[in-house]
Amino acid sequence: MRNSQFLVILVLGSLIVSLYGQMTPNAPVKNFRLPRFGENGFTDWVLQGSQGIYDGEEQVRVEGMSMRVYSGDERMALELSMDSPTATLRLKENRAYSEDSIEITGGNFKISGVGWEWSGESREIIVKSDTVVTFTQVIAGAFQNIDNQSSTAPSTKIQSERLLLRTNKEAYYFEFSGNVGAASDQMELHCEQLIARADPPQGRESGVPTNAPNKLESINEMIANENVVIKQGGKSVRGNEAKFFPRDREVHILGSASVETKGAYLNGDTIRSKYGEIVIKGAKSVGRAQMVLYGTGGLGIYGNKSLSSETIVLADNIIMQEQAIENQFRFEGSVEVMSGQLYMRADKMSIAAHSSGQAFSEADDEFKVGVFKDITSFGGVYIEQSSQIATADKVVFYLDDQRAVLTGSPKITNAEAVVVGQSMELQPQTAIIRGEASSPVIVRLPEMADLGYDTFSPSLGMGAVVATESPVELHDTVIISQHLRMIEEPERTRFLFSDQVEVTATNLNAKCEHLNLTTRIENNVNTLGKASLDLECIEAVDNVLIAQKGRTSTSKKALILPKESKVVLEGMAVVQDIDGRVAGHRITLLQGQRRAIVEGGGPEGERARITLPPIPSGE
Repeated sequence: MRNSQFLVILVLGSLIVSLYGQMTPNAPVKNFRLPRFGENGFTDWVLQGSQGIYDGEEQVRVEGMSMRVYSGDERMALELSMDSPTATLRLKENRAYSEDSIEITGGNFKISGVGWEWSGESREIIVKSDTVVTFTQVIAGAFQNIDNQSSTAPSTKIQSERLLLRTNKEAYYFEFSGNVGAASDQMELHCEQLIARADPPQGRESGVPTNAPNKLESINEMIANENVVIKQGGKSVRGNEAKFFPRDREVHILGSASVETKGAYLNGDTIRSKYGEIVIKGAKSVGRAQMVLYGTGGLGIYGNKSLSSETIVLADNIIMQEQAIENQFRFEGSVEVMSGQLYMRADKMSIAAHSSGQAFSEADDEFKVGVFKDITSFGGVYIEQSSQIATADKVVFYLDDQRAVLTGSPKITNAEAVVVGQSMELQPQTAIIRGEASSPVIVRLPEMADLGYDTFSPSLGMGAVVATESPVELHDTVIISQHLRMIEEPERTRFLFSDQVEVTATNLNAKCEHLNLTTRIENNVNTLGKASLDLECIEAVDNVLIAQKGRTSTSKKALILPKESKVVLEGMAVVQDIDGRVAGHRITLLQGQRRAIVEGGGPEGERARITLPPIPSGE
């Protein structure tokens, strides 16, 4: 075998010497072909030209250069084809160069540029300017769902100021530098340096012809450095470094990583994207992963305060998933949300967003809030805004409708008012709380003063004020119903109860079908950050029944005024105790006084009536 290889080298060497012998310095040779063989006897390269000028043993100038570069080993693989209008070949140095244009063709790529150098020893090519490389391979799959990828022929086009290409048995090494730009399917990439590694051609030992294209997914890794910007599908991804793994459809963004999309900005320490799923991770050194939502001012409870147009979400991990109908965002690890005066925390959170373009109207120049459809928080949800605190197992914000729904033991604390129910719906300036028979709406309010007293001797005139007996123990005011509507006003909050309303308070139990309560929040000067709740007025309507110590009252409507210490009954009003019965259109009961003001009239012409117990017979 060694003898046969030696014979081949001897014969080929004789041919080359013969070719050189045909060349005389500065005399052109037409349509020549010049091979070069390595010491192992395998072909390194073959040079062809339309015209060659032999300047001496060290240099040949070529016009219409066409060079084929081989692996120079047992693979006998065709690595590259290089074509240039002009070239200078340094024979002993085994290198060539030119300031002219060049076209280079590999198994799955084509290169063009202006000004180049080639070294057969180091197996390197440098393209000095206007570099354009086209690969028959897509590297964009990491940032989009595989179902959304283009059906056109796969290709990736990379442009840069300079290119270094190194070929060897292990891999092809591409190094792009200076204003690098890449386009692949629907993806655009910009950076200052881009490195790509690809598989070398397989060669003859694999049974594949040496001039056959390499497999389409020969690029196994790409690394982009410095001011990396990736744009695709309405997203703009940035970072200090990006590592592409095309075969796995995966990209890693490292250092100051961020994603900007319609209506949102996300950032963290690293980003991992695979098949359209983007994961943003924080780090202790740089802080937690963050998402900023624009145009979500309706996120706040009741909307009674002017909110910021931005909502900030912090989490350990943020996951963004593109889908055909809508985009999904998931937040993991002690999620925190800040939106103007609103603060929320939860174990997990998810956001559903309209797919690209659905939230914009061509007829409107204004940005639509509806880019994000809803926000759902799970597990130990805590929401705070001003003096209001809400808790629940689950909260869903419907941003298009500016409302939120709380379920799973929902509870609202507003100053000293505590509200629980089966479900709660929060709207701007309004909250709707619903209950069930087994789980009614319950509102706990501050205690009221005792509005009752012992029995009285009915009288239509002025009665004497009697000294009160032992003080009655004060109790919180508790109201139960099946439905509650809370309305926030600048100066006060109104509670509108309906359906099986029951009130339990200090020396007062009441039932009715509807009850309206008005409260006012007072900031306590002596207790920093604390607010108290004053009960201004309670209005009970329809089938009103009030029970106090020693007395019951019925009417169509009752007005309880804690600050004025009186109860006003109206519409077929009746008060009865052991001393008698009083009836009329309106009855006013004054706390602590042995008298009732009874009035006749009303739509039905009711007359004031007093019924006294029978007079003892004296027997």
